[in-house]
Amino acid sequence: MGPHAPGGAESAQQQLETAAAPRELKLLVRERKLAVMGTELEITALHADAELLDRALDAAVLEIQRVEDLMTDWRASPLTTLNQVPGDGPHTVPAELAILIDRSLAVAELSGGAFDPTFRTFGRLWDFKAQPPRLPEPAAIETALAKCGWQKVQVDLASAQITRPQGLEIGLGGIAKGYGVDRAMAVLMEYGIQNAVVNAGGDLKALGRKQEELWTIAIRHPRDRERLIALLPVSNTCVVTSGDYERFFEYQGKRYHHILDPRTGYPAEGCMSATVVAPDAAIADALATAMCVLGYEKGFKIIESLPRIEALVVDMQGQVHATTGLLQSLPASVESVESTQE
Repeated sequence: MGPHAPGGAESAQQQLETAAAPRELKLLVRERKLAVMGTELEITALHADAELLDRALDAAVLEIQRVEDLMTDWRASPLTTLNQVPGDGPHTVPAELAILIDRSLAVAELSGGAFDPTFRTFGRLWDFKAQPPRLPEPAAIETALAKCGWQKVQVDLASAQITRPQGLEIGLGGIAKGYGVDRAMAVLMEYGIQNAVVNAGGDLKALGRKQEELWTIAIRHPRDRERLIALLPVSNTCVVTSGDYERFFEYQGKRYHHILDPRTGYPAEGCMSATVVAPDAAIADALATAMCVLGYEKGFKIIESLPRIEALVVDMQGQVHATTGLLQSLPASVESVESTQE
């Protein structure tokens, strides 16, 4: 066949079109792993520019560390300073801290106090690392409980001032980690990252995709970590899991874990674990804590009333329950997953 035959011309045209077409840049994958906010942080991000990717990851790590420095109650911070202020008068705090305290009070009201940032008042009596394990004195818990109550805290956002009674302490352990994940992802996006996952010990936010596929989050049974109870394909959302398996000790045959019930001062008995899917990791974090206190029946009434939020719970008998929207969105789930909606 001669060089001017139709087949040859078509081949040459295809070659020209291929050469002129823009080549798709290969997305590189980078990770950062470190300890932060009392847990393991893992950030995975994709981008074609390796230098930009590294800068973005470094900035995201610095951001979540900044959030920890602002809101920790384990060491000196603006939050511990607030808790140590004597008297009942207003105290000025960083505006960002005032906003998150205000958001935590909103979840406290929504959950009827199942999530309560004033838990710190009695929570500091518990030591889940003590050897041998020991329980707080019941009288000490009772005294601390009398000082608690989210209704006793007032926030003035305009002046960034917090007013609380003497002896009442605020802890943001049930919301600050989720907020840190939100902030780390926001920084990645500021650098132009469109595909990433930030995971801080079960508080996870997913953006875009992992190459061509959605990010897939495995939810495991709290009593058998090898048993998969659900697979969640996600993008541009948050998945937060809280449970009694994270920090606990056993004493005289009973498990005592770090998610405390603000009504009793003792570890919550609502469920073994709660997973919340929501656009905002801070709110998902707080709601997952509330679910561990309330259990799935009362907890799901709250979840079902909120737009774009779903939940999956393992009750105290080990049975799995899911809100309707989440159950229907699971392409791969186990037979034991049940819907609470008939």
